[in-house]
Amino acid sequence: MPMNTVVKEKRKELGLTQEQVANYLGVSTPAVSKWEKGVSYPDVVLMPPLARLLETDLNTLMCFREELTRKEIVLFMNKVTEVTRKEGFEQGYALAMEKVREYPGSVELIHEIAMLLQGLLMMTECSFEKKETYNGYITQLYERVAKSENPKFVQRAKYMLASSLIVSGEYDRAKEMLDTLPEYNALDKRDLQARLLMEQGKNDEAARILERKLMTNLQNNQMLLDNLAKIAVKEGEEQHADSLAECARKEVETFKMWEYGAYVVPLEVAISKKDVHDSISILKAILDALLVPWDIKQSPIYRHVDKKEKKEKEENFGKQVLPSLLSEMERNSEYDFLRSAPEFQQLLERYRDKC
Repeated sequence: MPMNTVVKEKRKELGLTQEQVANYLGVSTPAVSKWEKGVSYPDVVLMPPLARLLETDLNTLMCFREELTRKEIVLFMNKVTEVTRKEGFEQGYALAMEKVREYPGSVELIHEIAMLLQGLLMMTECSFEKKETYNGYITQLYERVAKSENPKFVQRAKYMLASSLIVSGEYDRAKEMLDTLPEYNALDKRDLQARLLMEQGKNDEAARILERKLMTNLQNNQMLLDNLAKIAVKEGEEQHADSLAECARKEVETFKMWEYGAYVVPLEVAISKKDVHDSISILKAILDALLVPWDIKQSPIYRHVDKKEKKEKEENFGKQVLPSLLSEMERNSEYDFLRSAPEFQQLLERYRDKC
């Protein structure tokens, strides 16, 4: 918050007029007015008495606060998302980096911005070169966090960096990064948190914690099944890969998750096997499902979350990610074996018209 805003808000909170502030400090009323408009600033010798008068500290008065609250970060992230949706990724990125420059010591802010920008970039349709450039900037943000002294976010940043190194084929560096992370710890305080809240009669809060954990576990299951299916294909166990893909599909169906997710692992298996017919068939199903919002009311998982907020996110997500997914299908070498198939080109054209 700029100094002029701090002075104005603190003065009003205390019920003081500009004239009273001026009299207390021995300056003119127009001088105080200029401070609040941001036209000029108080003399440095006036800062301590001004801070005392406004019942605040110099750090707050002079905007030296290095951290944002969790609520402030969440609100800002929503703003970046909205700007990106309406004006494009470049504008959202510029807004995010402006905040990073304003709070260079806020490790949580930098980490959350890196995560958000990475997700938004995945849904943005732009050239490969531009994506690589932005990914480089995002990596720099993770590296800043990884070098900080906040162990919670250091570990998260190193995890993301290791993941990026694996994708780029830098396996030795990825292993070095992973070796610095702690071993898996099965203790999860969320279970005890939920039990405590239940004993206190706070069932709604307990259910929120458990539902979020369940959703995380289901998503992890999908990722594990995906990787196991890929291994099965590499080992020549295609039938086993198909069985794993079916397990992934049934999990999505059983828990009434978004239908889109039911086709992710089967698609990976079909692509790994270079099965043209199955790949195109599943791609059509996945693109169809992408444009159908998830009816959250049908899921037993999200009974206690803000359904309105979640529904709005799901309704927008499919339309936002479609252009990026089509670009991926057009450019990614994994789909090269499909390019000679007329059905594949027709599929791309049909869904381009829906963007």
